[in-house]
Amino acid sequence: MYRVTAYFKTHKVSQMFKDVYDAIDFKDSADAHYPKNVTFEKGVFSMREWVYDCWNLVMDDKRNPLSAIPDNSVRHMIMQVLAWVWCIAFAMMVGSWTVFGISAVAHLFLIAAIVITVGTFETAKRKPEAFNFLSGYHSHGRSRTYTIWRDKDGNAKKVELDPNDPGGEHE
Repeated sequence: MYRVTAYFKTHKVSQMFKDVYDAIDFKDSADAHYPKNVTFEKGVFSMREWVYDCWNLVMDDKRNPLSAIPDNSVRHMIMQVLAWVWCIAFAMMVGSWTVFGISAVAHLFLIAAIVITVGTFETAKRKPEAFNFLSGYHSHGRSRTYTIWRDKDGNAKKVELDPNDPGGEHE
């Protein structure tokens, strides 16, 4: 890892690079803006970057070894099974089935929330009319002069609104 830091009168700009040539290019670009000083450090170890890379190596389905499985739902199922395996492993390490129960329930709620969110997004993308809770009503943007209603056959009907009606919630 390489860190290039440019010190200006009012601020400093610092950037980390894995490739030495990218760091040299950034140093040259920083020099072109006339800083007071530019430092070039090599061998810089960033703990945050290391934790981030380790997390992605395991959890990112495009980077971990499961990326060889072509079906995304199969990859997801295997990741869920691995999550349960790790719940059990940590519970055994601590020596308490209570810990496993708490961890399992927490994972269940988290997974359920993700499944509900993905299902809602997919339904909205594929079938947005499923969210039309008022039958026969179709909202027309922010128009104040008319609204659109649908009759029993689904035909649209333009209904003029009272011009003195201010709109919104009122008596």
